[in-house]
Amino acid sequence: MKKKKLLIDVNSIVPYYVSGKVNGIGRTTLELLQALADIDNLPFEIELYSQNMKGIGGRNTGLPFSYSHLYLPYREKWNKILSKFPIREWFTGYDIMHIPHNFEYVHRPEKCIVTIHDAMFFSYPEDFLGHGYARKHYPLLAQKSKAVITCSENSKKEIVEYMHVDENKVYVCPWGVDHQLFRPRTNISNKYTQNRPFFLSVSCDIGRKNTISVLRAYEIFLKHHPEHDLILVWRNPPMDIVERFSKDEMKNKIHFISDIENKELGELYSSASATFFPSKYEGFGLPILESMASGTPVITCRNSSLSEVGGEAAIYVSPEDIQSMSEWMERFENKSIDILSLKELSTAQASNFTWEICANKTLEVYKQCLEL
Repeated sequence: MKKKKLLIDVNSIVPYYVSGKVNGIGRTTLELLQALADIDNLPFEIELYSQNMKGIGGRNTGLPFSYSHLYLPYREKWNKILSKFPIREWFTGYDIMHIPHNFEYVHRPEKCIVTIHDAMFFSYPEDFLGHGYARKHYPLLAQKSKAVITCSENSKKEIVEYMHVDENKVYVCPWGVDHQLFRPRTNISNKYTQNRPFFLSVSCDIGRKNTISVLRAYEIFLKHHPEHDLILVWRNPPMDIVERFSKDEMKNKIHFISDIENKELGELYSSASATFFPSKYEGFGLPILESMASGTPVITCRNSSLSEVGGEAAIYVSPEDIQSMSEWMERFENKSIDILSLKELSTAQASNFTWEICANKTLEVYKQCLEL
């Protein structure tokens, strides 16, 4: 008997094979695919679908799945046209299609599983990021789809509330972390601080990520002439921010870096004294998980999904409480807290999240939708 076919749209990972860089959605999609490839005797066939003029897609992954590629531009105009006709159905013969990147124009939404990573475009809208488009289009697909996957209980609650999706078809499959890449390390040299101790902030911006609060907290902390530096992994920080926090003593103590490889990111996490991630909203919060897996304590906020990821291991502050953040910097500086216990709690919490667990939870959704 011929196996049923699950088609996974992998267009979100194409940038990785073009430039070596990919956003969070593409990154989690690739991790999920790699974890699915490690599951033996899948009761259905997986095929990877891509669409662009360069022929880049599923074949580039090197994974043991079949793949199909449509040589058409991957643009909204073309995708709208495709959705008017059952072209993908004819081309691939799929039974169910998984769209892991929030939205796609499709001919038969009732034959689709869609992963919606959060409902931030309703609960914490930033329209310069295209959230107006998301509010208009994402709910329509979610309501008509066979199932919706998301990465946290908070995201599920908001998808149901804001997008009016039946809660019985929304499944939570928490993301994992690469425990080989993000792990405790010892004796890691640091070229940025000449091996002085440092605090780390990753995934920076001046909006909801709230990096400005970390900088202001460190500015207060600097008055005590500490040993610790501050490293910010920040792609294209605003020049006014760089100039403001690159004066006087701050010039040699605050380091803005970007475009680093994953291996170096893992080394930075594991050699930091603590990671500061005072975000005002997250659908999940990968930097918390990556830091904890690296054995590094995290200072974050108890909002959205962050406490689901941080559990009892994270240190929680209000996103606007600059003074508390600065005081935690002093505690780490003076070693007035049990840092070893915090490290142990962090790695234990991170061990609850693996891509194997995520893939197996996702597999159950696939089987249910394929009626297996």
